[in-house]
Amino acid sequence: MSFHSSYRLYFNIFIILATLTLVGFGCKGGSSEAINKASQKITLNWWRVQGVARDLKDITTEYKNSHPNVSVNIKILRAEELEQNLLEALASGTGPDIVSLPNTHLVAWQDKLAALPPTLTLPTTEISGWLKKETRVVLKTNPTLNLRELRETFVDTAVADSVINNKIFGLPLSFDSLLLYYNRDLLNVADIPTPPLTWSEFSEAVTRLTKLDKQGKIVQSGAAIGEATNVPYAADILAGLMLQNGTPIVDDRNGSATFAKIINRGGEEFAPGADALRFYTDFASPAKETYTWSRDESSAFESFTSGKTAFVFGLWQDRNLIKTLSPKLNFEVTNFPQLDTNGKPIYYAKYYIETVTKQSKHPSEAWDLLLFATRPAQVSKYLTAAKVPTAHRGLVTKQLDDLDLAIPAKQILTARSWYHGYKPKLAWDGISSMIHQLNAGAEIEAVLQFGAAQVTQSLQKPK
Repeated sequence: MSFHSSYRLYFNIFIILATLTLVGFGCKGGSSEAINKASQKITLNWWRVQGVARDLKDITTEYKNSHPNVSVNIKILRAEELEQNLLEALASGTGPDIVSLPNTHLVAWQDKLAALPPTLTLPTTEISGWLKKETRVVLKTNPTLNLRELRETFVDTAVADSVINNKIFGLPLSFDSLLLYYNRDLLNVADIPTPPLTWSEFSEAVTRLTKLDKQGKIVQSGAAIGEATNVPYAADILAGLMLQNGTPIVDDRNGSATFAKIINRGGEEFAPGADALRFYTDFASPAKETYTWSRDESSAFESFTSGKTAFVFGLWQDRNLIKTLSPKLNFEVTNFPQLDTNGKPIYYAKYYIETVTKQSKHPSEAWDLLLFATRPAQVSKYLTAAKVPTAHRGLVTKQLDDLDLAIPAKQILTARSWYHGYKPKLAWDGISSMIHQLNAGAEIEAVLQFGAAQVTQSLQKPK
């Protein structure tokens, strides 16, 4: 063997051994700050109102796979206990990192919430190198979500409810709106083949379905509507009627209620707020043909699930309650009635928005989790598990083709809400109080003025 041949052989062996050595070893590096942050164990406490914790299991598991130092603890609360529990927890310094809030309540909780920052800086694992693979932990700053992207991603009402003073204060995982549930058996017996599409058809169906005894007591109710005490969504149904007939409910710029005002349309004067209130309460007036409900009835859902009431208004999330209360009830759901079938449909939005609290010790991680959870690919897992309507524009069409979700999905793009101000419960009570007072015999002008004053008070910023 010549010298040159021997040299080439030894040189090739050296290169192979060197390459194997380099491939077999990697190194973990990066800034000490990034490494310390990535190794810090974090638990994000997430309070939710609807569903069950397992609905989010796929999302939280996948998030943890890419963020092994982050654990997510989900707590489910009842809607009626959320506000008090949250106030107490925040007062004691044990509040959650993330909390679901009603879509009309973000302004009221604004001073306790952390707005989405334009960027988030979090530890990220990077793998680089070709011959020698190197794993490094670095602090990486990425943009979050701007207003244009928010509008492109979510439906209009969800955008309007999530933004305060051009800042994003929350992101919705799902969407909900008022629907009409009906007892198929009662409609069949009354020879009503299809549920009503309009309020006129609804009134006719209610009249046919209502049965009274000789003393005028309701034996079978056409619908749970007309009162406030025993109708869970009374104020929302009335507000929905106002939105449909063009009632300007509030002027949020001036901080005043406007539903009591007379408006001019085409040279004619109208009182749409009064018209909506009269229409609603007529269902609880024994003197009216549409009389079907009274304050002596049991609660709306109890009466419906017992088979005594044909129609009840509820959210999509209420279907589980109905099934639980009456597993054998033959019921279906249809869209919220409209004034007519020729105009633009208007439905009533009522849902929850996920927010990050100011008290959170890990606001960047909390917002990062929400941004991750509301990406289309991730949120689709939640929507499928929970079987709920979407707030994502890009997912509406798919749900319109879904046998179960087609009805609520039809309402997503045109469902609306209204500004409740800084004291949303006071605003809701103001609308409900008008129903009570008019049914008790008060003059409608005085009732409207009283309700408007109460709602206006809810719009005033606390000093």
